[in-house]
Amino acid sequence: MKKHILCAALLCAAGVIGAAEQPLLRAGIITDTHVTPDIRSCASLEKALRIFKENKADLVIHCGDVANSHKEKAYQNYRATVKKVYPENKPPELFAFAGHDRLGFESYEKAWPFFKKRLEIEHEPYSKHKFAGHIFLTSPQNVDWKIYEKQIADACRETPGRPVFLIDHVPALNTCYNSMLWGNGSTRRILSKYPQIVQLSGHVHGSFKVDRNIWQGAFTAVNAGCTSEYWSGDLIGNAPEQKRADEALLMELYKDKIIFRRFDLAAGKEYKPESPWCIPLPFDPATAPYTAEKRKLIPPPQFAPGASLGLAPDAVPFSFMELAIPEVVPGDGAFLYRITMKRKNAGGEWEMFAVQEIFGGYDLPPEKRTVRKHRLSAGYFDAGKEYLVSVEPVNFFYSAGKPLEKVFTAPEKKIYPVVWESREPMKECRFLAGPDWKKEHPVENGFFVVRKTWYSRLVFPDEEKIWAGPAGSRFRFTIDMRTIVPGPDYRWAFYLRNTKQAFYAHRHITVPVGDSGMRRYVVEFDKKKPFHAYHLSVSYGYSGQLQVNYVRIERLK
Repeated sequence: MKKHILCAALLCAAGVIGAAEQPLLRAGIITDTHVTPDIRSCASLEKALRIFKENKADLVIHCGDVANSHKEKAYQNYRATVKKVYPENKPPELFAFAGHDRLGFESYEKAWPFFKKRLEIEHEPYSKHKFAGHIFLTSPQNVDWKIYEKQIADACRETPGRPVFLIDHVPALNTCYNSMLWGNGSTRRILSKYPQIVQLSGHVHGSFKVDRNIWQGAFTAVNAGCTSEYWSGDLIGNAPEQKRADEALLMELYKDKIIFRRFDLAAGKEYKPESPWCIPLPFDPATAPYTAEKRKLIPPPQFAPGASLGLAPDAVPFSFMELAIPEVVPGDGAFLYRITMKRKNAGGEWEMFAVQEIFGGYDLPPEKRTVRKHRLSAGYFDAGKEYLVSVEPVNFFYSAGKPLEKVFTAPEKKIYPVVWESREPMKECRFLAGPDWKKEHPVENGFFVVRKTWYSRLVFPDEEKIWAGPAGSRFRFTIDMRTIVPGPDYRWAFYLRNTKQAFYAHRHITVPVGDSGMRRYVVEFDKKKPFHAYHLSVSYGYSGQLQVNYVRIERLK
């Protein structure tokens, strides 16, 4: 089954959505513009608005985080850009009030009047609007769940059988990509009662080039990606690289379908105009095209016959092994590559001890996709031992193609000073629960036990001494740990967090749902400030278990 067939019953064929059929409504959708007092921060916003104007949008929707923080000049820049593009006949605008728009105020309630005035907003945080006979609701990020559900229930009763559009900032949990970490579970539980709902959201700084940004289950969720910001995604075992996301959606509402056209603002054109997202109406969970069940049928990417991995040390003694991954055969490309590292156990059998995921070339045109190179830190390997490295190409829905494998014996490694090492870190480190960090997680059957805590931290002894050094000091952090995360919607992420300010040494690294088994994670990073010292922050997953067998911290420079 080809991916474009998922527009059910070929409703998105060119003949069906041609010029002869006019939509009931066109809505431009943007999110996470994060404008600043520098007018240049509005460049992508202006591009999006010009596309909306060219396509005769009847409505402009912003899914939240208009500004990077609540600065009057930033909002002036936003409004000036709108007036520049629409000096007259400006379409109505709807806004979700989000977290960054209250930064600088002690509460959402105090920030809202200024936000409304400075952006010239004509509605309240919770609002109801009717366009072309369809209801559009807005909701703020600081949700009152009683108000939230009541407005949804009332709207669905008022227009039975028709979609109700809900403009949220935070997506429902585990719907669009990256919402396992950044989504909201209460939203998911409420919206699952109302199949008419089409949730429009932002927040996760995603990209519509990832086809998981549209989701259908008990309802429909569409994430608008990001307009003028970076996103880094959600990868197991590896801190993901950042990618620029300058994107906007144009929604076309018809009697029998909803079409979402995706615009790449950097390229200045529609992304995959031959296959826009298409939702048949009325909504039927059994036949909806973007369900997990239907997407399991999409074939995974494959390497070409005869393809092989390249794997070589940077030098001898070595600091890293450079992995060269060939491009998959023509198609949409690989969303990510899953790298599995195995070593021989006492019985001479291969056992998995580490997994890393890295992004593939899905976001590049086929002619620009090349061999993907990636460094595997020497921290994973011991000199003289034999290893097997396996790489699988994976699609947007985590179906994997056939792997390529390489066996090698690790050469001599470069030796760096070890500033701290422990083979009994669960005895030498404290594992504390937020928000005040006074409660220690109990140890049961060899595991730290986490119960309903959003943030936890593993605190190393004498952290300031361990991490001492000027800005630019480079460290390698190695940890062997096992996690048991119940899931299915939640997963944990971890990162080294500065103890004195909200600053992270690297982007978050996720762990698998379920029992990971004992795995090794290696992070190399440069210290940004002389006073920075770090603990290991474990976040997002509420309940679970953590076992830590080994920690080593080396200073590389």
